[in-house]
Amino acid sequence: MKKFVFIFALVISASLNANYIDDLLVRADNLRSSHPETFQTILSELEQAQLSQQQQGHYHYLLAYQKSFEGDFKGAIGLYTDIVDNDQTSTSIRFRANMSLVNIYAISKDWNQGLKHLLISQSLLPDIVDSESKQHGLIVNAIFYNQIGQYELGEEYASKLTKDVTKGRNHCMAAQLSLEAKSKLNLLDYDSPLFNDAIQSCEQAQEPVVLSGIYTSKASLLIKTNLHQQALALLLQHQSMIEQTQYTPILSYFYGFLAQAYFGLGENQQAKEMALKTLAYTETLGSSEPEVIANKILYSLAEQANNPIEALKYYQQFAEADKAYLNDIKAKHLAYQLAKHRAAEQQNNIEFLRQQNNVLLLKQKIDIVESENNRLFIALLILCVTVLLGMIFRTKSTQKKLRHLAQNDGLTGLFNRRYFTQSATIAIAKCNNLKQVGSCILFDLDKFKNINDSYGHKTGDWVLKRVALECKKIVRNKDIFARIGGEEFCLFLPNCSISDALVIAETYRAKLNAIITTETGFDFAISGSFGVSDFSTSGTSLDKLIADADHAMYQAKKSGRNKVCASTETYAD
Repeated sequence: MKKFVFIFALVISASLNANYIDDLLVRADNLRSSHPETFQTILSELEQAQLSQQQQGHYHYLLAYQKSFEGDFKGAIGLYTDIVDNDQTSTSIRFRANMSLVNIYAISKDWNQGLKHLLISQSLLPDIVDSESKQHGLIVNAIFYNQIGQYELGEEYASKLTKDVTKGRNHCMAAQLSLEAKSKLNLLDYDSPLFNDAIQSCEQAQEPVVLSGIYTSKASLLIKTNLHQQALALLLQHQSMIEQTQYTPILSYFYGFLAQAYFGLGENQQAKEMALKTLAYTETLGSSEPEVIANKILYSLAEQANNPIEALKYYQQFAEADKAYLNDIKAKHLAYQLAKHRAAEQQNNIEFLRQQNNVLLLKQKIDIVESENNRLFIALLILCVTVLLGMIFRTKSTQKKLRHLAQNDGLTGLFNRRYFTQSATIAIAKCNNLKQVGSCILFDLDKFKNINDSYGHKTGDWVLKRVALECKKIVRNKDIFARIGGEEFCLFLPNCSISDALVIAETYRAKLNAIITTETGFDFAISGSFGVSDFSTSGTSLDKLIADADHAMYQAKKSGRNKVCASTETYAD
């Protein structure tokens, strides 16, 4: 009797212990991003516990999450891969581990592997019963597609989740991902009520990491619209919370945007400190946008301080970082296109095998003649489809080329005068509807005829293309930049006052002066005369804006060239 009681007690004790460990695992899972310190404490306790096979799978999943959060992507990938390959682990945890691999491959920029696991997870998603796992799958899809630059798809998956879940951690993350996608698609303004809704949701869910992403996204939009003071105030207000996350990707953007805000306000020392801090955080991230931002600011500061050695150093770093970042974007696009191609190819193979199987079944019911006729029919059908697809592809390609020729200047690749007039007219109407300001910058290359006459038209063409290339690097997202004449260029700047436009024009002027012409075989200077007009002096007629800017440009040439003049200045007849 005593032995039976002892065994019964052991069974009850083991059951209670298993329930306690399950509760710890669930609690750690729920707190992993909102309370990192508590999450670490629970993991330390679980490390000493006796775990079942199922519990070990869950525990290793949490360990992998911790490693990825700390930036140890290699270690995290090893743990996640072991979980996916272990048949003893629950289907739900294996699914989540696979989705985590998608996320971590996105962060480590292995887009091909990420897309591979993403497609596997998408095929498994309909069979997942657990609603939390389904929601997690939608979140990771949205994260990955945002990471790879497919923001329409990222917004699609995030919106699916926000419709099904109205509160909690998953709603918070979906709201942030939706904001990120809309921001990149230029479908969001900094004062959108969607920001307040997302912030409220994430505050209720106690998700500081996701909140940090929302605030940095809003700061980015403020900086893009030259509202540097508001961006600075927003970032400083939430600095303590953002720094406490210790999440390197968020912190690199945070300090990069702080540097931009300080630089925009002319607070150069603070801008330099924040830019250097940004570079310290980007060392482990590879090519990244914050690295480009920081080096560009440091280069500009060194140039302003008349420190050519430091300016050259940071300009080289900026050029390398910018090239690497653009190459990364191209790699994402290529990986996505290859994945689509592989998926289509796989689907075609499946369809082909299905058709082949149908043919084999028909062979059992029909004679040799009918079977041969069927094969000929299938071959003819495939040929027709192939020809049709080829015609469609060539038609779309031709349309795209014709559209480009109609809109762009053949030499520089910039918009031509006709397309500039159409786009600027639409942009002016939008400014009127939103009651925003607008400005126009017109500039002409100084003594361009002398360059053609002295060094040849080939050199002149090189100058035009190089001017376009260098200027495009500093064109704002919403600005419209075009070549409207031989050596004449024009920009329309929505939501930009004349004071800001003058600063921007000075930037373009300095950019022209910085062009080195030695690769042409000749050494000569390039400069431009700039005229600036805006709604307050010229009204909202595009013709009047251009005419006043042209008048101002004429004054810049008349007063010595290589200058910026505003249409508000008084001119002598």
